[in-house]
Amino acid sequence: MTKLLLAYHSFDGQTTKIAERLADGLRARGVDVDLREVAQAPTPEGYDAVVVGDSIRLGRHSRAVIRWLRAQRSQLERLPLIVFQVSMTAAQDDEEHRKIVDGFSQELMRRTGVEPVRVENVAGALRYSQYGWVTRRVMRSIARREGNATDTTRDHEYTDWDAVDRFVDSIVATISTKVAGREESR
Repeated sequence: MTKLLLAYHSFDGQTTKIAERLADGLRARGVDVDLREVAQAPTPEGYDAVVVGDSIRLGRHSRAVIRWLRAQRSQLERLPLIVFQVSMTAAQDDEEHRKIVDGFSQELMRRTGVEPVRVENVAGALRYSQYGWVTRRVMRSIARREGNATDTTRDHEYTDWDAVDRFVDSIVATISTKVAGREESR
């Protein structure tokens, strides 16, 4: 059985929901998943693969994920690493927005020195009910500019859960190939 560490950081809870959905799907496919908030994540030693998820806030990955990836870089070089990044930018599926989200992952690799075998971009949510007055106004302004929901009386979820489920299948296929290849080279 493949043993996988799924570490994540979430600002408003959407990345947590996505990580939990991934963990459930992976477990249903026979993967032993250790789901952890990145601040409590162990080293990757003893795992066959690692999946790391992060919320993009103001165009940047969290300090917590950057620190953890830097600290674990030498061990992660020996394992399949898959990253998923959650942002409202990913809610827009056009060339301009794809370039922006690709830039997020390029910056993450530049800042940490890690090279994931796969990066998945997942649309997040506007959690107006959880924002303070200033953040709610800023997020509404950004949402208006990007063509997203501006009704601040409720939350708006943009995550494509079918795509998240397909991502589970992709993770299983990726780690099966990479782990089998590592076993053959021993």
